[in-house]
Amino acid sequence: MRTIPVFFGVGAVVALGAGLLFGLTQCSTLQSQVGEPTPSKYGSYLAGRFASNERDASAAALYYDRALKFDPDNPDILERVLISEVADGDIDSAAAHAEQLTAKAPSARMPHLVIGIKAFRDGGYAKALDEFSKTTGNAAAEIASQLGKAYALLAEGKPDEALATATKLAAFEGVSAFAKYHAAIIADLAGKPSEAETNFKAAYTESRGESLRIVNAYAVFLERIGKRDEAKQVLARFADKSPTHPVVLAALEQAKSGAVPDRLIPSASSGLAEALYGIASSLSDEKSVEIPVFYLQLALTLDPRHELAISLLADRLETAKRWEDAIAVYRRIPKGSPLYVNARVQIAQNLQRLDRADEGLDVLRGTLSGGATDYEVLASMGDLMRGKENYAEAAKLYTRAIAPISKPEERHWTIYYTRGIALERTQRWSEAEKDLKYALKLKPEQPLVLNYLAYTWVEQGTHMDEALAMLQRAVELRPEDGFIIDSLGWAYYRRGDFANAIKFLERAVLLQPGEPTINDHLGDVYWRVGRKLEAKFEWQHALSLKPSKEDEPKIRRKIDVGLEEPPPGPAPATQARGGDGRQ
Repeated sequence: MRTIPVFFGVGAVVALGAGLLFGLTQCSTLQSQVGEPTPSKYGSYLAGRFASNERDASAAALYYDRALKFDPDNPDILERVLISEVADGDIDSAAAHAEQLTAKAPSARMPHLVIGIKAFRDGGYAKALDEFSKTTGNAAAEIASQLGKAYALLAEGKPDEALATATKLAAFEGVSAFAKYHAAIIADLAGKPSEAETNFKAAYTESRGESLRIVNAYAVFLERIGKRDEAKQVLARFADKSPTHPVVLAALEQAKSGAVPDRLIPSASSGLAEALYGIASSLSDEKSVEIPVFYLQLALTLDPRHELAISLLADRLETAKRWEDAIAVYRRIPKGSPLYVNARVQIAQNLQRLDRADEGLDVLRGTLSGGATDYEVLASMGDLMRGKENYAEAAKLYTRAIAPISKPEERHWTIYYTRGIALERTQRWSEAEKDLKYALKLKPEQPLVLNYLAYTWVEQGTHMDEALAMLQRAVELRPEDGFIIDSLGWAYYRRGDFANAIKFLERAVLLQPGEPTINDHLGDVYWRVGRKLEAKFEWQHALSLKPSKEDEPKIRRKIDVGLEEPPPGPAPATQARGGDGRQ
């Protein structure tokens, strides 16, 4: 079946963060429930556990704090409340509970990191150094501890000891580039340009020029010591791999301007924030939330304006489906920042997820500037219009986004793909087909495009041999994609090959059991091979999954009388039904 992505413009840019080292769902606010019972120790604790499982840090902190009032010396509750408070950005309360926890459980390790960060923020570098020295645990905690000590020593005016401490990180497997990056920052802040350059260059080389932060900081350093051409080369190499990354584009413009930039990392405090951001970035994958959020909130305690940390925090909240919280965090990105447009696009997409698409469109309209970034904004506006099923307006917006592109590149395949979808939905198939084919020219064998174009051909009964080959290839490329496997099964069905149709449609149902169209397709093929009870079960299941308004009456009819039209058979590759071919 055709899959129609709601969002296909630009994504968050935080994935190109540190990348040097090696999960919250939206729930109604628990504390606002009507008729809440009188608090009790176990009730509050269980409510806190529930909120933690739902990854609602604010509610979890509230309920754990209530539970703590009944049992103030309970180490387990103390640990849970401080973790929730850090996740909620309340470092002061978290540090107070961390102090209690270390008094009750001296062997506890992570609370020392929280206490040390608060002390560092408040200028208590000796206390911070002592607390970081007591922080142990997994690799991330050990790295945070080591760099925490290094930056505390630097803040105390002991640059040589700070450098030596940071350099010890190289002993950790896989973090040599990270260690040298921070040694470079410390050397630069300590007024040791020669050592800084040596370490920056080593970090850049060992990371193969793929770390945004190393590239950016190294280029800024080179500009500051008068090596502007070399700085441009460093930035240009990264831009070759990520030609649209806003941070690098802004850095290139800066380098070309001739103005000498300020340090990217201007202080010991921002250096430690950078280290914590790097740890969070390296621990962020498609699902992880809790640990990255913990380190990001600590980083933002020290440097509240660290824009990549802000963006990554919002991105992790999106992963947790906490759309409102993500919006609030994205709003912290100031206008004029290289990340501003991306943040506004993400805000609009989150508003769409909250069924507030009109607000999202207003946000995007206010972001249009008449410049190059309008491509991303217009593409996102088109995505929102598609989400509203206003396909005609979506197509117009995609056309506006495409208009200034003199020479489309591979990255532009998405805009032709999404415009093709919008055009197909407005019965403009010849134009849609042209766009989908062009998307494949820009990105050959892109499985989503292969699927959409081939499935439409199958529905139209045209180019059947080519469509089957394209779907077979799409399944090879994405063997766990139930939607594409359904398309292949449906292609076999339309050719009268019911044995292969059953094989792939049953597999598709296992991968996407909640998709009504796939269950409907499986019902059809069961009916054709005489498995009529199973066919009706699949149709009834499809009906329970809330199919589209167009499909619902057809499914009801099939449940009542079965399939009335003659069975499909092999179709010539050039056969066409006319119109858009959908029944």
